[in-house]
Amino acid sequence: MRERFRQEKNSSVADKDKLKRTSSKKLDEEKDPKPLEKDKAEKVATEDKVEKKIVDNIEKKEVAEVQSEKKLDKKKPSDKTPEKKEKPGSVQANKNNTQEKQAADQEKNLKNTEAQRAENGSKNGAEENKDDDSSSIFDELLEKVKNNEAELTELNLNNSDCITIETLMSFTEALEFNTVVKIFSLANTRADDHIALAIAAMLKSNKTITSINLDSNHITGKGILSIFRALQHNDTLIELRFHNQRHICGGKTEMEIAKMLKENTTLLKLGYHFELAGPRMTVTNLLSRNMDRQRQRRMAEQKALKEAESKKNCLEVPKVIPPPEESTKSLRKPAANNPQKGISKKGGAPVPPPPPPPMAPLAPPLINENIRNSLSPASQRRIVEKTGPAEKNSRDKLLESIRTSNIKQLKKVCFKT
Repeated sequence: MRERFRQEKNSSVADKDKLKRTSSKKLDEEKDPKPLEKDKAEKVATEDKVEKKIVDNIEKKEVAEVQSEKKLDKKKPSDKTPEKKEKPGSVQANKNNTQEKQAADQEKNLKNTEAQRAENGSKNGAEENKDDDSSSIFDELLEKVKNNEAELTELNLNNSDCITIETLMSFTEALEFNTVVKIFSLANTRADDHIALAIAAMLKSNKTITSINLDSNHITGKGILSIFRALQHNDTLIELRFHNQRHICGGKTEMEIAKMLKENTTLLKLGYHFELAGPRMTVTNLLSRNMDRQRQRRMAEQKALKEAESKKNCLEVPKVIPPPEESTKSLRKPAANNPQKGISKKGGAPVPPPPPPPMAPLAPPLINENIRNSLSPASQRRIVEKTGPAEKNSRDKLLESIRTSNIKQLKKVCFKT
């Protein structure tokens, strides 16, 4: 029995060596002509581990079978010996089947790895193509910003997965000299502190942007503080948003933000939820102060416009032109030819002034009795309606005579000297 076991063991070892050689040759043929050294080392290590596990399992099975055969030889009679002789052949068949299965599994694994590599290569190629397309789109936008086109008043780069930090830096650099873009939004673009510093430098020189959106990015407290320092030199930014950053700002940065906003008078909207109550209250008060100041400016501008419009619409008062000197001389000539002039010079009585020129006759009175009655109080009218017209007094008669009289009917009054 021992000799048979040794022979079977030697044959199994030879079969193992053959399988190793065949598997190594197949692997060499199926591999790429220029594989990487790291991949070779990893594959060799995995193959060695698998083979060691297989050999250990086979040896354990053989030892267990030998022990079981010894026990059966002691217990069972000699009639069942042919059955024992037939068992080693079945063991060899089972060994061969397991080895073939393992070799087939290795080949499948190699094929799967090659297919995965091909898929990864295709994916990388597709990603590169996408990057090229996206870069072409951003190049067009960059050219528009650099050329300062009047149509581009809002630059929106939100939720762009293919954008890189270099393109964002180029956009911020182009906005330094732009005078058209008013809204710059780059939410969820993986922007970091480098871009925040570039935006701070841009705000010092740009005087047209009114709102910036930096939500859902990777900016820390240092980048946000740099932007607020730049706001001390900017008078046009009205809205700033930096919600939902990966890094928490902290209490110190919030306190510094509240201190820096005291010097700014133009920011009206701040998109950030303060964790501490103190800076939150101070920032709300400062924003309300800025709102009141802007409202007062707006009211003053409206008043100035209204005054300018009223001055334009009002009529000019005509100026009084004095009469020429010739007309005055012609009026004074008859006074000079007056014969009583010599009398006044000799010391006689003073000559009275000449009479005024005749005036045009006045128009007849237009007041009717109905109008005259309507001017009287209501209580008197009621009494007149009930009792009839009362007798006229001397005063009323005198007033009526004055109203109905003309200048021609009046007599001249001469003053005696």
